Amino acid sequence: MKAMLELNHKEVKQIILKSDDEEKCREILNRLQLFITENEMQPTDVQWLSLVSHVSAMVDRSVNGEVIQGFHASLFSEVSHASIEMAEKVCGWITRLHEDEKYLLSIHFENIKNNKQ
Repeated sequence: MKAMLELNHKEVKQIILKSDDEEKCREILNRLQLFITENEMQPTDVQWLSLVSHVSAMVDRSVNGEVIQGFHASLFSEVSHASIEMAEKVCGWITRLHEDEKYLLSIHFENIKNNKQ
């Protein structure tokens, strides 16, 4: 596993510390780290930091009861079903999220998946 994927990496720790619920953020990111490993995904350092930042923001929205503005799913028609399913699974770990969060998150998985091609 790359050093950046570790939750103790300086930049990742800073994102966690800024979260509105550090404990929940760390819990979700631990699960995400395992999920990525289990799915044999290899994000670049930039992709991992972007994903960590996005998931931290999702935790914050959940904690604060914020809801993203909905949008039409057709905007994500080129994202694979597998990436959307992965995102849906991760979104399921966090309560009180708008169902469209999965589409935004799926972009991260789609980009990481494209690293192998």
